[in-house]
Amino acid sequence: MIAEIFVIMYAIVVMGFVAWNIRKGAFVIDPSKLVPILIFILLVFVLFLRYTGLNLGVAVATLMKIGAAGILFAGTIPMISAAVGLFRFGDEFSPNIFYVRNHITGVIDTVASLVMIFAGLLIYRLDLVAVGFFFFVLIPFCGNALANAYYYNYQRRLGK
Repeated sequence: MIAEIFVIMYAIVVMGFVAWNIRKGAFVIDPSKLVPILIFILLVFVLFLRYTGLNLGVAVATLMKIGAAGILFAGTIPMISAAVGLFRFGDEFSPNIFYVRNHITGVIDTVASLVMIFAGLLIYRLDLVAVGFFFFVLIPFCGNALANAYYYNYQRRLGK
């Protein structure tokens, strides 16, 4: 029960930090400063877990799983916002604005699939790597299919 509560709190903190960065439009904490801070926190947690009597390999594996979960949680907000943004906004600026949104969604989803592959390799989960690779291969085809469907639907509307 405590582990589930910790995972939920961890997910809320990571997703909140990513949403804060997206809302601000820039990094809240500079990545060149954030990475050494996270490495220091990782080392402190490894020492703490080692001090409590855990084997060093188990402590490192535990923290790698926590890091992989953080990476996956951080990738969900941009993926969801890209999917919502693809269909939420209308064509009031130009009829070709859909192609821009489709491209942005494809790029974000491709990066998210690479994040899934990286997180799967980090925690030795081949099923996560396989799903990430499957998405990585199929996302360009899905984007192309959406663009073709929009193009032919637009041409059909012009013809009427």
